[in-house]
This record gives sequence, C-alpha cells and structure tokens, in this order.
Amino acid sequence: MAINTRKVIIVTESDKGSGLLYWLSSLFAAFIILLCLAVGIVGLLLPVIPGLLFLLIAAMLAARLSPALDRRLRKYPQMRRYLDSGHGFLELNWREKIRFVFWLILKVAIDLLMLLFRGIRWLLQLAVSRSP
Repeated sequence: MAINTRKVIIVTESDKGSGLLYWLSSLFAAFIILLCLAVGIVGLLLPVIPGLLFLLIAAMLAARLSPALDRRLRKYPQMRRYLDSGHGFLELNWREKIRFVFWLILKVAIDLLMLLFRGIRWLLQLAVSRSP
C-alpha cells in the first residue's frame, strides 16, 4: 500500500537537532518505542497479545530516529517494504492515518500467519524426512 504525499518536507541536519519541539517529539517517540517493546515482549510470552506486531511497530519507530538502524533494517526486503510504506504518514489527515494503520496491521497479521504456516510446513517436512 503506497501513500500519496502532497508535499515534501526537507529537514537538514542543522534543523533536525535544534528546537524544543524536536527534542520533545524524540522523547515521546522513545517512550512509545519502549512501551511497544514492553508490550511486544509480554506478547511473546502470552498468546493473547500479538507480540511481533508491537515489536515491528517499535522497530519502525526506532528506524525513524536512528539512521544506522534504518540502514540495517533495510537490508531485509520485507522490512524495507514496511519502512517505505510509512513515509508520508504525518502529512495524512486523521481518516487516512486510521485507514493506513488498519491496513498495515492487517498486512503484518497476514505476513505473520504465512510465516507461521511456513514454519509448520518446514517442521512437518523435517519430521517426515527423519522417520524410518
């Protein structure tokens, strides 16, 4: 799913690090990242909470704050698609943001189910190949 952006905002390195607004938004983003990490870890232990979804959200937010993490995550094609889909999110109106988040969550859920079924199929093939 691609987002159509109507304007392009260019932020230079000197603009990026200055200002109280940037500092507060970075602090808020760090809080959200820690919250998503905590819920994600709990979700890995409890089957009721989708832990991988929250870990993915934390990774996407952290990649926006850290260029090194962004480069590292972009080495994986699936993560590159998730990161690219989030560009232009701030320029959307609230209705489009809600729609985007809904479709992103649905896509992540489908991808996780496909990964789960692939893992089960691999385990079944491994069990069949080892049986006498």
